[in-house]
Amino acid sequence: MTDKALPSVDVVVPCYNYAHYLEGCIDSLLRQDGVDVRVLIVDDCSKDNSQEVGERLAAADPRVTYKRNEKNLGLVGTANVGLMGWASAKYCVLLSADDALVDGALKRAAAVMDAHPNVGMTYGLSLVFAENDEMTYPEQPARFDYRIISGAAFLERSCRSWVGVASPAAVVRTEMQHKVGGLDPRFTATCDMEIWMRLATVSDVAAIDAVQAYYRRHDANMSAGYTGRPVSDLPEQFGTAKSVIDGYAGHMKDSQSWLDAMRRRLLVESAWLAGMALERGDKEGEKVCTDFARTVSADWWKSPAWLRHRVKHLIGKDIIRVVRKLTGRTGEQAAHQPFRAGELFGWMPEDSVSELHRS
Repeated sequence: MTDKALPSVDVVVPCYNYAHYLEGCIDSLLRQDGVDVRVLIVDDCSKDNSQEVGERLAAADPRVTYKRNEKNLGLVGTANVGLMGWASAKYCVLLSADDALVDGALKRAAAVMDAHPNVGMTYGLSLVFAENDEMTYPEQPARFDYRIISGAAFLERSCRSWVGVASPAAVVRTEMQHKVGGLDPRFTATCDMEIWMRLATVSDVAAIDAVQAYYRRHDANMSAGYTGRPVSDLPEQFGTAKSVIDGYAGHMKDSQSWLDAMRRRLLVESAWLAGMALERGDKEGEKVCTDFARTVSADWWKSPAWLRHRVKHLIGKDIIRVVRKLTGRTGEQAAHQPFRAGELFGWMPEDSVSELHRS
């Protein structure tokens, strides 16, 4: 088979002050076999030596192009420069400069989507690693399992449980990307999930049961700035899902019921976060959670979770702490962090909502 017959993949790498990660990221792309890959580094006016590194990488390999924005556009604007203004291959990937792909990831994703033209996005498992951890490339699996799920099933799961995909593991059919449009600047923190949900309104989704990417977790991650808040990223989750369901999923049966299920979930989670704020003595944080619950439902205060919180509020944090000490239940005092170094992240759909295939 000649290179011209290989599936083509365009990878957009937004970079802002990530010069120290850039070489490892690009190396993981140029190592990909079984695909015809092109890489565009889009430098969003970095203040470090990203330009020097990017230009050197581009000069060393004709598959790599370096572009520097004339002004800072932010993540969404920078991503759209590549996805909407440059990507023309059969498939495309948006890969942050601090992340990387596992060997064979693009070949596996392309094989799945070549076999299933109805699939608009493929994802797999991501290995979460810390800032200074070294990437070790595991041996490529000779065979792998994957599951096909309907766009409706993906949307319902996204509403009921939220994100089950790490951004670097997603590969998108470029034609579908251009059909639904670029990333939405209204949802900076959840722009990846928003576009995946939008894709799911017009196509199916495939999940590969293999490690496809490395997701680097560090304090500079955009998501860390949201999940560390008293109300975590719940407002962004709700705004994203509501925008997609109301704006794009009107033709899908039961789509409003998925949003109703999300409202119930968010009331439970916001009440839990309010309880943690109460125990910390964070009155403002508790108020933020309460204010958010009001935006989710006019009857927020009737939900069992918020009724329980009202009881806790009346009891007071000091008595709650005494009870916890006596029972040995210390309780967490911060929002759940879904990405933990050394762990795999990614939702593998259940048999009830997916169709199993073997490569």
